[in-house]
Amino acid sequence: MCSNIVYTLVKKYKEGILFIDMVVYFDKPGNYTDEVLKIVKERVEKGGINQIIIATTSGASALKAMNYFSNVKLVAVTHQAGFQAPGEMEIPLETIEKLQENNVIVVTATHALAGIDRAIRKKHGTWMIAELIAETFRVFGQGTKVCAEIVAMAADAGVITMDDVIAVSGTGRGADTAWVIKPAHTQNFFDMKIKELLCKPAN
Repeated sequence: MCSNIVYTLVKKYKEGILFIDMVVYFDKPGNYTDEVLKIVKERVEKGGINQIIIATTSGASALKAMNYFSNVKLVAVTHQAGFQAPGEMEIPLETIEKLQENNVIVVTATHALAGIDRAIRKKHGTWMIAELIAETFRVFGQGTKVCAEIVAMAADAGVITMDDVIAVSGTGRGADTAWVIKPAHTQNFFDMKIKELLCKPAN
């Protein structure tokens, strides 16, 4: 359960009309997966979004998500193989199969904001551009960084359209962040638009 959730009213103008939306700030980073999925479901029901991308390490968040949504494309983006140990996947094969049996698209790929750049840092201690971009996103929280990253990874995998998506991620295990994002491929990364905040940790 989450405690001390802060609700902030955000005023938005569209074609001369003032809209009031609710943004949810959790008091600290953590596993608020059920709360986040309820927030995302409410946004989906408002219309205009039919693609959801969720980061998942063990598969637990994606398994929860598939029980919340129907009639939308659900994409689960895992850690790349070898993230913890060479040649190993963190998400069990049985979990991948269960997700796929329930029409969840599973993407496992090189992390868009790491890859070769991380190898150079680990071997030579030199920070490269992709990881500096990642660090900049982390100013807004780890979840925000991962949301942008998984959208680019899903776009490069060809499993989403270039229409708006909701990206869901977190800080460590579980979800605590969700954004509406206009996708872009990694080669056009700066065409990505981080459009609408749904929830994130306040601290």
